Amino acid sequence: MAGELVSVIVPAYQAERFLDEALESALAQEGVPVEVIVVDDGSTDRTAEIAARPGVRVVRQRHRGISVARNAGLARATGRFIAILDADDLWPPDRLSLQVQYLREHPAVGIVLGLTEIFLNDGDALPAHWPHVLAGQAIPRVAGSMLARREAFERVGGFDESLRLCEDIDWLSRAKDAGVTAGSVDRVVLRYRIHAANTTSDTMGIRADLLRVLRGSVRRQRAGA
Repeated sequence: MAGELVSVIVPAYQAERFLDEALESALAQEGVPVEVIVVDDGSTDRTAEIAARPGVRVVRQRHRGISVARNAGLARATGRFIAILDADDLWPPDRLSLQVQYLREHPAVGIVLGLTEIFLNDGDALPAHWPHVLAGQAIPRVAGSMLARREAFERVGGFDESLRLCEDIDWLSRAKDAGVTAGSVDRVVLRYRIHAANTTSDTMGIRADLLRVLRGSVRRQRAGA
């Protein structure tokens, strides 16, 4: 797989607590070359300092939100494949090699997802916004488990900068409506850390933005009918 560079985009805001672990998991990927791009979205903590290390390019901007940060990373990505790692999550070391191999074997597939393992930090209580049944279980086809070909982003475009939440779900919805084929691997490729500061704690905001995503998909499908 030499030469099949994967661009890993890490949007980060006030991420000093978990960023080091996230970056170590990206840099420890086996079998594929990676470029890691951290977009510091106007943090006032040690985010930029922690990100500054060999193998990581740091982009700093004023605080404009996660979609803008993701798009800033996309604008600088040079890889054949693109993945996005949230600054509080982790990847198993074979994540990218598994997914790159899948895309090599399925040339008609534009994006590949996998299983996501939910986990808590040792000693942390389960946040109220997560149902207890999900703790420790693997969930299929979560947006954060996606690896995409560069061509998929060229076809679909970047992330909707008017969305404060659910920007990744919106992108997958637009990809589906654009006819991008999605596949999946039956392996854990993402360890999703749940804690009190997750964006998923804003349940009202998520409901509002999910409704916007759904309405946008309905409009696209009707326009294409």
